[in-house]
Amino acid sequence: MERFSTVAKWFSTKSAHPLACFLAFLIVLIWLLFGFSFHFNDTWQLVINTISSVISIVMLFIIQNSQSRHTIAIQLKLDEIIRATKGAHNEMMDIEKLTDENMAKIQKRYGILAEKTKEDIKEGRIDTNTPEISKIVDNRRP
Repeated sequence: MERFSTVAKWFSTKSAHPLACFLAFLIVLIWLLFGFSFHFNDTWQLVINTISSVISIVMLFIIQNSQSRHTIAIQLKLDEIIRATKGAHNEMMDIEKLTDENMAKIQKRYGILAEKTKEDIKEGRIDTNTPEISKIVDNRRP
């Protein structure tokens, strides 16, 4: 598993480089030239379709792995900000584990708070008080 992670990190970094785009364009150009020389016959099309399918599937897994790593890193950074911020509710650190229904309740409550804050700012007040998550949702775990 560690070996895949290392290869995926390397590959996602290299495939994001501008040279990778140039190489992809060059491969398409070579593919087109070979197509003319083989008169775009069925064997040529089969080989090209197979190669492009394999590359697409591999890239799908590499992109998903990269996005998952970045999502986890962002989540951990946000958790640290919540944990270190005075007045923040530490319950928010694992909010992604709530049910969709409970998250919708919290989202609605924060929408109401946002509207109230806009009104408070217009009147010269600033309100940073937020309700505790356990007071918004009935059941903390799905």
